[in-house]
Amino acid sequence: MTRVAPARPRLGGTSGNELLTSATALALTLLLMAEGVTILWLGDLRTEHMFIGLVLIGPVALKLASTGYRFARYYTRASPYVAQGPPVLPLRVLAPVLVITTVLVFASGVVLLALGHHSDLALNVHKVAFIIWGACFAVHFLWHLPRAGAALRAARRERVPGSAIRGVLLGAALGGGLALAVALLPTVQAWHGGHRDEQTVGAYAPADHR
Repeated sequence: MTRVAPARPRLGGTSGNELLTSATALALTLLLMAEGVTILWLGDLRTEHMFIGLVLIGPVALKLASTGYRFARYYTRASPYVAQGPPVLPLRVLAPVLVITTVLVFASGVVLLALGHHSDLALNVHKVAFIIWGACFAVHFLWHLPRAGAALRAARRERVPGSAIRGVLLGAALGGGLALAVALLPTVQAWHGGHRDEQTVGAYAPADHR
């Protein structure tokens, strides 16, 4: 009697989810490297910093969705995800902090862009959340880097169903983030110009009072 191999899920199941997460993580890594360069020279690259930050919103949302889906499937006892097992305990403890600070970093950045230069609270939240996020992300990134690389290499050897849909999702996330950044570029440039004008006024204000 010939044994029939079980049908693979149309979207790739746990392997498809891991591939989507890994591919999105790769795109995020490249964008975050560019964002890191703007942080080193923030005075000169503030516009670029805000533009890349807006582009990041799309892939960050997709990464949160793919990992959140895996989380939900595991804790609702879906057998393929249960068989895959949970992340190691330190990462499970770190995950809520990473998610919360990720949301705070981007939400506070958008609030700063919307309100201009008049929200010290949003600026302080942005700075503190970024510091905490940076520490959490470093641990998360270094732990998952080998696994993500292995998943992408395995995908080249064995076709996992759902590649077209994963490509569309990643393309839509990147395209959506880029469209948002381009749409808000005039606002970003105006924000940057306003900040420069305030610095100029501040520099000459003491002389005006003498």
